[in-house]
Amino acid sequence: MNIRSFDPERDHKAVRRIWLETGWIDHGNDDDAKYLDIALSHYNTLVADINGEAECMVATVPGRIQHLESELSLSIVAAVTTSFIARKQGMASRLTAQAVANDAANGADVAALGMFEQGYYSRLGFGTGPYEHKIVFDPSQLNIDVKAGIPQRLGTDDYRDVHSALINRWRGHGGVQITSAKFTHAEMGWVEKGFGLGYRNSKNQLTHFIWGESKDEHGPFKIKAIAYQNKEQLLELMALLKNLGDQMYAVQLLEPCHLQMQDLIDTPFRRQYTTQGSDFEEINNAEAFWQIRINNIFTCLEKTCLPDRPDLSFNLTLSDPISDFLPADSKWQGISGEYTIHLGEKCSAKAGHSDNLSLLHASVGGFSRLWLGCASATAISMTGELDASQDLLNKLQQSFSLPLPKTGWDF
Repeated sequence: MNIRSFDPERDHKAVRRIWLETGWIDHGNDDDAKYLDIALSHYNTLVADINGEAECMVATVPGRIQHLESELSLSIVAAVTTSFIARKQGMASRLTAQAVANDAANGADVAALGMFEQGYYSRLGFGTGPYEHKIVFDPSQLNIDVKAGIPQRLGTDDYRDVHSALINRWRGHGGVQITSAKFTHAEMGWVEKGFGLGYRNSKNQLTHFIWGESKDEHGPFKIKAIAYQNKEQLLELMALLKNLGDQMYAVQLLEPCHLQMQDLIDTPFRRQYTTQGSDFEEINNAEAFWQIRINNIFTCLEKTCLPDRPDLSFNLTLSDPISDFLPADSKWQGISGEYTIHLGEKCSAKAGHSDNLSLLHASVGGFSRLWLGCASATAISMTGELDASQDLLNKLQQSFSLPLPKTGWDF
């Protein structure tokens, strides 16, 4: 299998064909094709050939991820597509592994992706994130006593302002920033019948907004992006949604990390029962749809700060399956190995085991989930991703008692 960098002149037609075959863009939709070209101009893209033509592509984009108060460099796998003639050849997994390895070698401490199904990317060392809540509600039933100001309309031409607002938004633990404004431009453009509403400050800077699409005049209004810089701005956006409730019967929103949405909804259980089966069914769905993996264990632990917890040191034997999908000459081969880990206000990872310490066996996916707080040590151990004495698992749960990580930016 020949893996190489995307060549716009050579591969443009082939990549567009792959996206058409897989249904990622629609035939005859000039806008879809336009925004694919915009995305490709700023993706870091690898392709794999069959008979001299690209039949599989993987694209990454750089960003940042927040671990409590620390920032780490991030590589996001933004697209993995394989043509119909190249299925079941192992191309996508090897190409994805190489893309992760290239970015890791160039300094990406962490990698993340959205998964099409659980298990596939676990073979490359990715661990599943926490449950995210996708809530559908009647905006007129928001129990909020805030008056919204008059918003401004937003369109795809405002992508730079939207991107800036996303970069400068109020983030929580696990919050992601994506570097390229062209990524935002393409993602906005791919939203069918997309529109947005937002607010600017005295310097004409967009500070808080919503962006999404609506099926018809009564919704559901599916919010694809939201940003705000403080509590007051978040509540103003909720009040803005309430104002739309005289026409929009339903809004779909991925719950922001600073809010438990059910707190704001009047009689949520009654409305779930009475709307069941309708086009405007109100529901609270929970699913874990993104994954993460540590690429540089030394940097990730060095930038981890866990104050007000007992110090904890242990030996770690880490297995990383990504090396099975990488060629021998790859500069980065994953992070399998033996380490001594120290947790506390100053955390660290050192090569090799130390004497008289408890031992944790972990997959890189399992340890990544533990480090970010995606699930408890005991829960992760149930599927074999962690293996240690219950005493050590209990101590790890205390050390990694963290807010649930929420990316706040779809990818």
